[in-house]
Amino acid sequence: MLPLSPVVPCIPFAGRSPAWARVVDSIAKIARAPRTTVLISGESGTGKELVAREIHARSSRSSGPFVAVNCASLSAELLAAELFGYEAGAFTGALPKGHAGIFAAAEGGTLLLDEIGELDPAVQAQLLRVLQERTYRRVGGTADVAFDVRIVAATHRDLRKLVGAGRFREDLWYRLNVAAIHLPALRERRQDVPDLARHLLERIARDHGCGPVEISAAALEKLSQGAWPGNVRELAHTLERAAIEADGARIEREHVDAPRCEGSPALGRVVLEVDELTIEAVERALIARVLDEAGGNRSRAARTLGVHRATLYGKLHAHGLQAKAG
Repeated sequence: MLPLSPVVPCIPFAGRSPAWARVVDSIAKIARAPRTTVLISGESGTGKELVAREIHARSSRSSGPFVAVNCASLSAELLAAELFGYEAGAFTGALPKGHAGIFAAAEGGTLLLDEIGELDPAVQAQLLRVLQERTYRRVGGTADVAFDVRIVAATHRDLRKLVGAGRFREDLWYRLNVAAIHLPALRERRQDVPDLARHLLERIARDHGCGPVEISAAALEKLSQGAWPGNVRELAHTLERAAIEADGARIEREHVDAPRCEGSPALGRVVLEVDELTIEAVERALIARVLDEAGGNRSRAARTLGVHRATLYGKLHAHGLQAKAG
């Protein structure tokens, strides 16, 4: 067995459900294999980056850097330059001294490729070569650079379906899916909600510099019955609002605004009026409908649609739709 570094608590390890116990067990096992590539899947808000950080913190790489990059936030050209770096004068606008890149910054540690399902096909091919050869080449460079980095990929999408649709390379999926962790949605581990809520309230009290925040049994029961489409992230935001509303007193049932189990209307049966039955037209109509249901709030609409905000922003621009910030 490989030696373990001291555990640095990054994720709320609150929960007694079998589903969460399997996640905790997988984290401990994967942490002992510091070179193994990891694929973390799960809905938005389930804590994929926090799990990646926990794997890093429990591994022999914990003294090295943890670097995260969102694959949905950059274009193919910029992402390749950011990941692998570039030489001086490699392209117009390049820094005079070049750029080492994210792989170099993560040397000896862990690199999280978040939203890997949004990766441009051109970069998918480059990443496949990097994983196969354990070397990369800077943009504009001529020499291969060896690296010692654990790769962790995360996605809220079903990569199998993306492979079947021709939108994700099958060979890259095999390379990433060495050690896999699927994070259960909060609605699939409702019995963990009270423990999670207490843990999150401790963190809220610490962040706000106040005393312990108490919560009633009735409020915990209401939280446990919620649908939580935004999962743990949504629960944390709800508890922060409740703590503010309670204003130093115990959080009661009336302070808690838990999402109903039937979910958002936009997730139910939706009738769309479109001028033509093309994918683009249907997609535009669906996004417009969900935005309207969300009051124009982009973050809420992205959660309902099950996509990252950066992905939604790109589609808003492509379809010429406007929405509120947030």
